[in-house]
Amino acid sequence: MAYKDSLFRSLFGNERAALELYNALHGTDYSERDTRITINTLNESFFTPHKNDLSFLINGKLVVLVEHQSSINENMPFRFLQPIARIFENNIPDKKAIYRKALIKLPRPEFIVLYNGTAPFPDREILRLSDAYEQVEGYEKNNLELEVTVYNINEGRNAETVSRCEELRGYAYFVHRVRCHEAEEREKGETAEKDVRLIAVKKAIQDCKDKSLLADFWGTLTMEDVNMLVAEWDMTTALEVEREEGYEKGREEGREEGLERGHAEVLELLSKGYTLEAIKEELARSVISRTIQA
Repeated sequence: MAYKDSLFRSLFGNERAALELYNALHGTDYSERDTRITINTLNESFFTPHKNDLSFLINGKLVVLVEHQSSINENMPFRFLQPIARIFENNIPDKKAIYRKALIKLPRPEFIVLYNGTAPFPDREILRLSDAYEQVEGYEKNNLELEVTVYNINEGRNAETVSRCEELRGYAYFVHRVRCHEAEEREKGETAEKDVRLIAVKKAIQDCKDKSLLADFWGTLTMEDVNMLVAEWDMTTALEVEREEGYEKGREEGREEGLERGHAEVLELLSKGYTLEAIKEELARSVISRTIQA
């Protein structure tokens, strides 16, 4: 197993790990021998640019969409609408069938978010699409609902659930150790800020190996893969900074203009061939510049 477009998908984007993750979250015991897992492709989904998302079918009857987030976005139920519609459509071979009388059977959907950000969050919480609906006097019925179950997988949270999946346990521990080592390096004050994350990631990988967590996976990574992992992590941080700045601007002006501007900047830089590190630096400069001007 080699590093792909994100650590999350690299770990969970295969049939065995996806099934193990589902069993861990639900306390079920679907077996590999008796369960057919089909991984869905969501290359053009409405999810994050880092593709920290996963979708799979269980025996063709249950479609599960999972996303990893390091920040809670209350719009997550809305974000799942587009990919589930595409998955439903892809499961209908004859596109004209929706115009015929016979009922089309659809796989039952389930929506999951795995959260490991630093902001406080309960072990488990359900977000609902209906929470976003405008209040209409005399009308309380919800004709369309979508529920997203958010699991906190930070160190010490949902420990029993996390322990039931090897990839989830290793993933959660790795993120925890990266944060610990980053704090240690900054406290020592001897490491240049640009090198802190790389050192932290290398040390966290070694911590995982020492505990025999995902040892086979880490053994496949080259130095180039590690650098890509660091760059992706930095890109996530940069986007979160821009997102927070955008939300704050939106609250001040009554709209999310700042957030939309941030996304547009990222897309423009990607189209120009900027690396993830270069985009992070450009976004950081942009945020600083706007803060000074404000």
